[in-house]
Amino acid sequence: MRKVYLIIITLLSIACFSCKKTYCPAFPAELNYYPYLTGQEIRFSNSLHEIQSFIISKKENSKAYSFDWNCKCECNLYTIFHANSNQNSFNIRCEMLIVGYTNPSSIYIENRFGSDSFVKSITPSSVSYGEVGKFLDETIYFENENNKIIKKMVISKNKGIVSYTTADGEEWNLVD
Repeated sequence: MRKVYLIIITLLSIACFSCKKTYCPAFPAELNYYPYLTGQEIRFSNSLHEIQSFIISKKENSKAYSFDWNCKCECNLYTIFHANSNQNSFNIRCEMLIVGYTNPSSIYIENRFGSDSFVKSITPSSVSYGEVGKFLDETIYFENENNKIIKKMVISKNKGIVSYTTADGEEWNLVD
């Protein structure tokens, strides 16, 4: 019986000391394509000087974390925001997700206006988290001619959504 306890204690000790800690960084601050704060109002104007405004209802960036026990889990770094329109019933939901184990394996960006969706996926090859920004332009363009509400959208680093074009061709630009 004593041998069984010694074997169990030895195995547990080996497991504890052989455990590797994996560190996942926070979402990179330099990838600030959604520079919003909860409660902030963002406003857009069209050629007729009409205003469309949205209130940021949620803004979140992933924090740094780590995990143990040789877990081959993926590090998922993200930034998200949700905004609600004051004038009509459609909402904006945007997220940027960086997925990978020790190095990012993909960058996924999804922007939704109501039921319309714009998606970009980038697959960098062997890059560290600090180099992810090399794969993204200062300004990112999205287009989907099949959408019912919005057919084009432009986001820019440190500015967020700078413009969108409705399905009927009306362009709305960010009001500073």
